Amino acid sequence: MTDRPVGLIGSVRAMIAHGVTLFATRGELAALELADARDRAMRWLGLGMVAAVLLLAALMTLSLWVAAIFWDGPRGWALGLLTLAYAIAGFVAVSVVRREVAAAPPLLAQTRAELEKDRDALRGRLHGRDDATG
Repeated sequence: MTDRPVGLIGSVRAMIAHGVTLFATRGELAALELADARDRAMRWLGLGMVAAVLLLAALMTLSLWVAAIFWDGPRGWALGLLTLAYAIAGFVAVSVVRREVAAAPPLLAQTRAELEKDRDALRGRLHGRDDATG
């Protein structure tokens, strides 16, 4: 007995089985990509929160230090300039994040590429069969 399907019904069943297997494989690839993206996002979020807390503590300490240095002098100007520097640094950080988010690859890019390869392969086979029979 051979593994080849018998008749039209058997061929259709085998083709459907191969399609389901292919779909499951692509689904697994998508799941892996989503898990990687989730892990990266969680790591970035955690590190970002730790960095934000530490930087905020450093900025508060620096502000108090500057105020103490200029207590008898132009402390208003010193604190105003520090506020301006903080605001500029914050806007720069936001613009960097926006640029990186815009430059990030699309979600599930590898899965979509594999699906496009599958589609092109199937079209090539179909066109090859049409040319051979037509």
